[in-house]
Amino acid sequence: MHTRPISRSTDRRPLLTVIAVLLGIGEFCDSFFISFWEAAAVFSVLFLAGAYWMRRGGVGTPILIGVLCAFEIQSFPSWQRGGVADWASQIGFLVVSIVGVLVALVVLKRAFDDRRTRQQVARVEA
Repeated sequence: MHTRPISRSTDRRPLLTVIAVLLGIGEFCDSFFISFWEAAAVFSVLFLAGAYWMRRGGVGTPILIGVLCAFEIQSFPSWQRGGVADWASQIGFLVVSIVGVLVALVVLKRAFDDRRTRQQVARVEA
């Protein structure tokens, strides 16, 4: 079976893992400063679990991380801001979440393209 190998330069999974770890740590730190700390703690666990789960491959992890990042983006307008440092950290969360959604979409597209290529090769060989 001839499949094209995923080169390190085009595989975006490590970048998505770093984004998930950054957001997971950020959510953990944020849980000490917000009133609804439980949600931040749950998101922290989900982001870090997604980063750990990324080692297994598949499409479930990029979907999980992408959905979590999308939730961060859509909830940005409702966050309370207390000062310049709070604005800066929340805008940082927003930017990293936007990048996370984009990278998750790239990883998913690559996974589906690879799956389609493998199916076509299998049909040709059969």
